Amino acid sequence: MSALPDASTRLTCLLGHPVAHSASPAMHNASFRKLGINAVYLAFDVIRLKPALEGLRELGALGCNITVPYKEEVVMLLDLLDERAELIGAVNVVKFGEEVMGFNTDVDGVKYSLELLEATGDCALLLGAGGAARAVLAALQGSFDRVLIASRNVNRASALSDLCLRLGLDCIPIPWEERNRRLAEADLLVNATPLGTGGGEPPLDLSGLRSGTAVLDLVYNPVETQLVREARERGCRAIGGLKMLVRQAAMSERIWFNVDPDEGLMEEAALRFLGVGIGGGEG
Repeated sequence: MSALPDASTRLTCLLGHPVAHSASPAMHNASFRKLGINAVYLAFDVIRLKPALEGLRELGALGCNITVPYKEEVVMLLDLLDERAELIGAVNVVKFGEEVMGFNTDVDGVKYSLELLEATGDCALLLGAGGAARAVLAALQGSFDRVLIASRNVNRASALSDLCLRLGLDCIPIPWEERNRRLAEADLLVNATPLGTGGGEPPLDLSGLRSGTAVLDLVYNPVETQLVREARERGCRAIGGLKMLVRQAAMSERIWFNVDPDEGLMEEAALRFLGVGIGGGEG
């Protein structure tokens, strides 16, 4: 990659609202430098998604990632979807060309995180019902039979019933107020909401958490959220969203450039952005 962008530099980016907290530019730009790719990755805080996509296409951008709150809305703005994105109704990767195509690599990130947790059992408690929650449901297929879905918007949780049917999952929407009471049933707890970002309070009371329950918090900033920390203190296997973030990002680069990124380097770049030393201490 050139020391500075030039007329041949390819544009990739993140679209969402908000995006100031995102480690994606740090990860991707470090990866591009390592791979010798003449590309740049930026983050754009957008209020209107459709004109943002149209502008990127007109500018000749190669691709973009989609984050909160647009992973579902973007589906209707694309020409084509890959099989997985069409199945779950959510997109986090877009590739521009003669036709604009959407993909979902969040599922890869969630699956990898669940493998690291060695998460098994019958029942999962899923907090959230947006685009990230759809990826979680797809990742749970074949590993869990029953999913309790708690969302502040009960209608959104209920709207996932068709997806659950296609995935062969027994999904039970529950009111947000019941999440604490139903926690004891769960062999796996997944937070697919933004709650806890920036060090905020965890999305539920963990007093009912069983010691054998696996916990996945998709929030990655801070690296160890209060949910993850408290779950570990209770003897649970728990990880934050950084591994998911890195894996979905690496898969994005494979889609855009047909390359094999160094995920270790990408994770180190994210940790530096988040102010965490590579050895694990605060930077």
